[in-house]
This record gives sequence, structure tokens and C-alpha cells, in this order.
Amino acid sequence: MSQIIDLRKKNSPPEITKPVIQAPPAPTVEPVVKIEPPVLPETSHIKWSVHLSPPHRRDRIMYATVAFVIAAVLVAYFARDFLFTTVLILSAVVLNLNAFKPRRQSEISVHATGVSIDNQHHHYADMKSFWIDYQSDLKELSIEMKKGYTPRIKIPLEDTDPLEIRRAMVSYVPEKEHEQSLLDQIIRLIGM
Repeated sequence: MSQIIDLRKKNSPPEITKPVIQAPPAPTVEPVVKIEPPVLPETSHIKWSVHLSPPHRRDRIMYATVAFVIAAVLVAYFARDFLFTTVLILSAVVLNLNAFKPRRQSEISVHATGVSIDNQHHHYADMKSFWIDYQSDLKELSIEMKKGYTPRIKIPLEDTDPLEIRRAMVSYVPEKEHEQSLLDQIIRLIGM
């Protein structure tokens, strides 16, 4: 309190000093600088075309179908389990339907934001890990997603350089070896 008001002197009003308000400084206009998007190296965008399923081996599929039907008859006769018999017969039907389904080429692209298969894009943030299986008879990229109910995505590499794909993905997704499951080995043996 810098001022003391004496109430005995009613004639003169107290002097009140007004604070001085300064005008805000005039805004300065800076020139607009155009920022170019960063140029990514060539290894960050890899494209190739591939069949996602191996060529159908119809002879092996026919053997598997016959095995399913024989197993269904044996289960129906000895165990009298008609539900499992139905599952075996439906498996044989689905196996045959899949064998006559035409194969088609898929466009695969590995780039800075993720992996694209045709029009379906998988972001690196949704991936748990990846592994490149590079053996004499098997060359494929295996991607495990963070969602537990999503199966592993397996993409054949064919003539694509696995080191380029590894260089493009290793900075975004952890590299972890994926074991081949029994189902993967059976599917590969049957030729689906």
C-alpha cells in the first residue's frame, strides 16, 4: 500500500496514479521457408511380386484327402464320434477346394511406414517382430503381429535380396527368430 487515505479531509479526492500500459510490439513477419521432405535411401522402399501360396501339389493333396476320409470312416465306426467325423470330412472338402483355387500374384512393398501386401498395409507399430528365414529350400519373410489372434504373415522372397529387407526393417521392428510350427510343416509337406 503506497498511498494512505486520510478520511478526515473530505474535500480533496485521493490521488490515484494510473499504471502506464505499453502497446504491444508490432508483430514481425518472417519469410516463409519451404521445407523439402527428407529423401529416403533406395533401400527403404523395396517392391516385388510373388505368389503367397506355393504351387499346388495335387497328388499330395489327393493323398491327404484320402487319408482324411479313411480316418473319418475309422473314427465313425470305432469311436462313434460323429462330430469329429464331420470335422475330418469337412477338412477333406476344404483341402480339395483350396487345391483348385487359382493362384494369383501379390504385390509386396517394404517401405518406411510398414509392409504392404496388395492393398493391405501393416504398420511397423503393429508388428511384434520379424524374421527372415533363408535356407536352400525356404526363403521367406515372417512377421509376427502384436495382436495375439492375428496369425504370422509369411511372405516368400524368391529373388529379392534378404539383406536389403533386413536393413529396411531392423530399425523399426525387433528381429527375433520364429520357430516353424507343426502346422506350417504339415502345410509345406502337403503343398498348400
